[in-house]
Amino acid sequence: MDFYLIRNRKGAPLLYTESEHLPQGASGTPSNEASDPVDRLVSWLDSKPGRLAKFFKETIVIVRDIYFRLEDKIDPMERVLKRMRHARKLRILHSARLGPSEAATRLETFLSRQRTKHLFWLVIDLVLSGGALLLSPFLVPIPGPNVFLYYPVLRLFSHYLAIRGAQVGGRAEIRTLYPTPELSDLEEILTQPCLRRDPDKLRELSGRLRLEHLPRFLERYC
Repeated sequence: MDFYLIRNRKGAPLLYTESEHLPQGASGTPSNEASDPVDRLVSWLDSKPGRLAKFFKETIVIVRDIYFRLEDKIDPMERVLKRMRHARKLRILHSARLGPSEAATRLETFLSRQRTKHLFWLVIDLVLSGGALLLSPFLVPIPGPNVFLYYPVLRLFSHYLAIRGAQVGGRAEIRTLYPTPELSDLEEILTQPCLRRDPDKLRELSGRLRLEHLPRFLERYC
């Protein structure tokens, strides 16, 4: 599985991949997304007769779809880490200006910081989920899905998967580092303020790397 190690304008490393590196499900989402327990639960409920199963399935689907839309606005790199948990062999593409040891150090530092970050937020969401669970008797009578409970639980689960991804990335069986001249040119563009970047050049480099959604991803880290 290919991941791209990119240094942004502030000097912090970013890690990027695209869904085209993974098998696609019928809905167009990466197959790793479809293999998550939430989606397996939806499939299981869908196979069960009765109104109760249908109610729970529809509620979970609504909350899940809302959550996925919100997740993109929170931190796109979180989804990158969650995809990494399925990797056994990694190819890390990095700037040609970096030596192998420096690229490896940057990757290890990045993964370590991501583990710490998501562990911190996992604890916060665990506390929020516990509080929302205690309030459930008062929230259940309210029509509609119990967003106050479902959202922190989903965030808790998402942070856990991101931690797993960072752990897998740190101990992948085969991890190759591959210097890439296009990433050197890309990082040169990223040294400029967002408003001064040449969008045509950015799209041209993304096209050469075959990363269609990279420009949109980088906008989030201006």
